[in-house]
Amino acid sequence: MESTKTNQGLLYGLISAGLVILLTVIQYVGGVKWFLSPLAYLGFVIPIVMAVLGGLVHKKANGGFLEFKDALKTVFTVFTINIILTMLFVYVLFNFIDVPFRQALSQEAAVYTEEMFEKLKVPQDQIDKAVAETLNGNSYALKNQLLAMAMGSIVWFIVSLIIAAIIKKKKPLFEENSFQQ
Repeated sequence: MESTKTNQGLLYGLISAGLVILLTVIQYVGGVKWFLSPLAYLGFVIPIVMAVLGGLVHKKANGGFLEFKDALKTVFTVFTINIILTMLFVYVLFNFIDVPFRQALSQEAAVYTEEMFEKLKVPQDQIDKAVAETLNGNSYALKNQLLAMAMGSIVWFIVSLIIAAIIKKKKPLFEENSFQQ
């Protein structure tokens, strides 16, 4: 059954990454406003749904039973495949295919940052500093993408622990009918 676990994690990871990349393309075609819209939250929902589905399919393939460790491996594999492929796509898109779009995205993000901080009554000097960092930095540089991937992996591992704890089901030590003959 080892190959089932790996195959489900890989399969659903690839499906998840494909869907998130498709979402990214839709947002890209829609423009900067779409990139910063609530539509972007689907980029978090899709991997969670795919991880749960991958874990449940693995559980079904094992006769309705799935140890916590196996559930965790399957679910986290989905998240890992997703984060690697989507970050690679975004890195190539914003650093090689369309750098001006990345710059426009940074400008729009700076505007949103300033508006949010003003609503929170953050002092103006801190607002100016945050806006300058947003405009001057490249959050899509390789170093920043790798850091985001590492931090994202930690978050996704915690989510994986929760999902695995929910979908696990231990096989009973003894079958109920084993003593009846």
